[in-house]
Amino acid sequence: MTEATHETGEQQGLVSQASATVDHATSAAQEKATDLREKGSARVRAQLDQRSTQVGSELRSLGDALRRSGQQLSSEGNSNASQLTTQVADRIDRVGSYLEQKRGDEVLRDIETFARRRPWMLAGIGLVAGVAAARFTKASSERRYAAHRETDGWQTRPEGSPPEIPSGSGSVGSEPPPLGAEVARPSDDPLARDRNGGG
Repeated sequence: MTEATHETGEQQGLVSQASATVDHATSAAQEKATDLREKGSARVRAQLDQRSTQVGSELRSLGDALRRSGQQLSSEGNSNASQLTTQVADRIDRVGSYLEQKRGDEVLRDIETFARRRPWMLAGIGLVAGVAAARFTKASSERRYAAHRETDGWQTRPEGSPPEIPSGSGSVGSEPPPLGAEVARPSDDPLARDRNGGG
């Protein structure tokens, strides 16, 4: 009986030792995961800070360029365009300054707050951005298609002009029919062939 008690004690000791090892490994894994999450979050925040500062300085440069354009328009006597350009430049400059001064997480928090207060405006901005992206994509696609046609030797014909009929179409030695002339085509309708007396 003492052997059975001794074996039971050993088993309980092994179980408690395994349990302690598992608990230790679990806590180490949780600490490592928390550490990685914090490092990753800090890295994302640092990149967001860097990007927002970069975009802010680019916007301020754009605002300065618009402001110079407005001054040039003013010197040319176009005061309405000058005022409009200066107003746009001021607003772009304010957004650029905001992005340069705020941390990335503050910018995200401000965007979230804005979206909660004015969801309809955010949806409108998304709609306008989507339409602009679609028009840009369509325009660039048309330009690529036109460039492709020109490089492949395709000739574009003026609007409303008849298509060219390639030589060698029709029977040997025959001229193409004049435009607007009805051209006899074989019918796929078996009843039409029977009515015409042909097969």
